[in-house]
Amino acid sequence: MENIWSLLLQTITVSITAAVLLIAKRLFLDKLSPRWQYGVWAILAARLLLPAGLLGRTLLPGLNVVLEAAKTGVESRLASVLTSPYGVTEVLSPVPLVRLVPPGSVTDVLFDLYAAGVVVTLLWFFLSYLALRTRVAKGSAPSPDTLEQIHRVADQYGLKVPKRVTVLSGVESAFVCGPLSPVLVLPERAVDDKVILHELLHLKYGDLWAGVGMCVLRCLHWCNPFLWYCWDRAQNDSEALCDQRVLERLEGEERREYGVILLSMADDKYARSPGTTSMANGGKNIKARISSIARFKRYPQGVGLGSACVAAVLAVACLAGTVGAVELPDQNASGSLELARARLNRATTPAGALDTYVKALLADSPAYLVMAAPEDAQDELFAAARAGEKLDTPYPLEPLGLSEASCAQADWVVYNFLEGSDGNYTGLLVLDAYRTWFAGIYEEGQSIAVSQPVRVLRQGDFWAVEPLEDWTAVDPACTLATHTNSILPALTYTAKVEDFTIEVDYQYLLSVDSQVYSDSLFGSSYQLDTVPRPDALFTDYYRSAGGRAWEGEEEVSLTVWYQSLNQNEAFPTEFGHSSFRTPEEHGLGGGGGSDPRGCDQQQSPASIAVKIKYKGQEYTGIAWPEEAAYD
Repeated sequence: MENIWSLLLQTITVSITAAVLLIAKRLFLDKLSPRWQYGVWAILAARLLLPAGLLGRTLLPGLNVVLEAAKTGVESRLASVLTSPYGVTEVLSPVPLVRLVPPGSVTDVLFDLYAAGVVVTLLWFFLSYLALRTRVAKGSAPSPDTLEQIHRVADQYGLKVPKRVTVLSGVESAFVCGPLSPVLVLPERAVDDKVILHELLHLKYGDLWAGVGMCVLRCLHWCNPFLWYCWDRAQNDSEALCDQRVLERLEGEERREYGVILLSMADDKYARSPGTTSMANGGKNIKARISSIARFKRYPQGVGLGSACVAAVLAVACLAGTVGAVELPDQNASGSLELARARLNRATTPAGALDTYVKALLADSPAYLVMAAPEDAQDELFAAARAGEKLDTPYPLEPLGLSEASCAQADWVVYNFLEGSDGNYTGLLVLDAYRTWFAGIYEEGQSIAVSQPVRVLRQGDFWAVEPLEDWTAVDPACTLATHTNSILPALTYTAKVEDFTIEVDYQYLLSVDSQVYSDSLFGSSYQLDTVPRPDALFTDYYRSAGGRAWEGEEEVSLTVWYQSLNQNEAFPTEFGHSSFRTPEEHGLGGGGGSDPRGCDQQQSPASIAVKIKYKGQEYTGIAWPEEAAYD
């Protein structure tokens, strides 16, 4: 937890788990054993130690949307240094992660107060324990008869006696103090064997360590009274379980006598410090334990299997949750909840970022663009969306005389998608639209294209698109192959083969299959799916190559076979069919696969193996890249 919003997400998630467990415990109060009633609190402890939203799973669908909407509404008006109003709330750790920076807003101050409260509460518990240990250290040694009684009880039930036993004045009930070096503390008056048995059983089953763990968990959520109530219940269940263990070792009248002893402790004072156990735990709690004793029974072994199944179902429901897929926002969204959905659907792949960016511009939708825009552009986009305004960025095809309706058969590709040393990508985004008579354009079959250099940035777990220049019209005929007169960039590779200098212009194109089948009154066709796909992968890959060749300073016409090579890849023994004729022709090829961007081998080659034939002779060489199209 690193800000107030991650704290809210964590404490709400833990509180939901606690409420589910309380309901289940109530339903199975007299049906399942005290072991189950106490053991299910381990689910709450596990939930508290697991970051909320881990692996994208949630207990309450829609909770993250409401929280994001509230955060944006509050933080966009403040100057928080711990919280980005447009970043997605994440719980990185179940404990507070404090940054040593001055608070910049009220929410920062609240989180700092929470973190300070954790430290103060821990300190308070620790000092309470030290005070009790100091007092216990001043106790007197028990009488020989008392020691003999303790060893007799321990031997009778196969239990261990702590190394230290002390008698302390002012103590009304026996208790054990200290998980590391436990001390059995007795009052000055005589103690029944059953009371000693109760405390020795606490030692045997490590209940002191469980109590310490509960204190630490209380501290992590000191400001949540509901969780304090739950841990009180858990400690009471620990005592009830110890009662059950005692009763299982007693017979007949001894069990009734144990209940009478317990009832006599209803008004006794008891140790409240961490690292202690006490048979007395308050009148109200003792009355509940008396009721449990009245229902005492030995549970058959089959009940254990049923208890385990119920606990397993609760654990899966409370710890795993569900994959909380958030609906995409409406393209004209302006409300806080819709914009929160947009932010929770930010692009998770480079291909998804490009697809969302293009469709946001096609729909003229600030809400869609929120899903693919850099964080420093979010303020302006949120303001535009709330005001119901359109994008400041011009609709890409509008300057060319096309309306949004004419883009039903639009498609996009990205040229030469290069990864930089910083892990970000650059490339040329090309949008190609096919104009039809239905769009109001009567030159059926004509298409146009526009291009824009872009950078795709990694921002945490998400990707965003940053335009590098404005949109520019390009020749649609140049969008699928390299031409010497094309304005679309190519990667140039140069090889020296005997007396020949060969330049290879290499392009590769990536795209996402965004076409959907449409059956209408006017016939069937494939059209652009206008819904963004923020998690899309590249599905289509094309490459093309062309170039020039010189013998000395004289340009010559050659057929060039080529094969791209990865880093340290050996020179091919045979060449495929990929070739081009210098200086006019080009070659086109396709393929597919998958990698972090969607397709394997969808990147620029480290080098290109080339082969030429000239006057009956065959020559081979390697072309090496010149400066990249984008830096």
